[in-house]
Amino acid sequence: MSEHNTFSIRSLRQSHPRQISDMAGESAMPLRLLQLTDLHLFGDPGGRLLGITTRLSFESVLALALSAPSSPDALILTGDLVQDETPTGYRYLRERLKRTGVPHYCIGGNHDVQSLMREHLGPAALGSVALRRLDRWNLIFLDSIVPGSDGGRLTADQLDQLADLLANDKAPSLICLHHHPAAIGSDWIDRIGVANGAELLALCERHTQVKAILFGHVHQEASARHGNILMLGAPSTCFQFKPGSADFALDDNPPGYRELMLYPDGRLTTRVVRLDQYAEMPLHQAGGY
Repeated sequence: MSEHNTFSIRSLRQSHPRQISDMAGESAMPLRLLQLTDLHLFGDPGGRLLGITTRLSFESVLALALSAPSSPDALILTGDLVQDETPTGYRYLRERLKRTGVPHYCIGGNHDVQSLMREHLGPAALGSVALRRLDRWNLIFLDSIVPGSDGGRLTADQLDQLADLLANDKAPSLICLHHHPAAIGSDWIDRIGVANGAELLALCERHTQVKAILFGHVHQEASARHGNILMLGAPSTCFQFKPGSADFALDDNPPGYRELMLYPDGRLTTRVVRLDQYAEMPLHQAGGY
């Protein structure tokens, strides 16, 4: 996607995840959000994809994410939730998220079936443009799916709705979608990001309350700045893509999630947390899925 602005990939290889911030200093009472993405679940609990039992890996990451003494304020799931297009997969996810007792928001990815999401995830399945207010922050969710395509796009109507939301409410805002709006330096996946991502970025640049854009799809940690906006991708809860790869390739990094701390004054800190290890290894000989 030639219109995208390329940004760098930062793979966490140390034992303790690195933290980045959009401003210096700390303040009290931040919101703590957890992003889980690219679950690729199956209706069958033993369903495997590229050598990974995806329900088991998701359960392992979720347990790690919920192991902190304080409960998160929300879980954000950024797409590719169910791989095999089964109601059973979505029903499992609904019940599992319900058991956490944590508010949760789900957007679809290119492997999801939107009708099944709406039917089986209920209010947690968000539509084309959705706004959720948490304390002083706005969480804005965008559906970037193009039916029948691995890549994404935002419609003119979605961009107009987003522009109206941002014009009418100056609260600090976090935008969430599945596809990445700018290239991450892996040629094969950069061809299937948000085709008109430059339009989204230009719109967000005009509204200083947009602090970050959060996305899935890339199966790896990604972080960069576009002006004053943080752009953040997260590892998958199952298999990982090799950063900087021209063609489809898998990486040995373990599954993980992203944590975000949103402060009342509009500051944001974030880090990626991974399992120390995960017993299953991906099938490196695979050429896709």
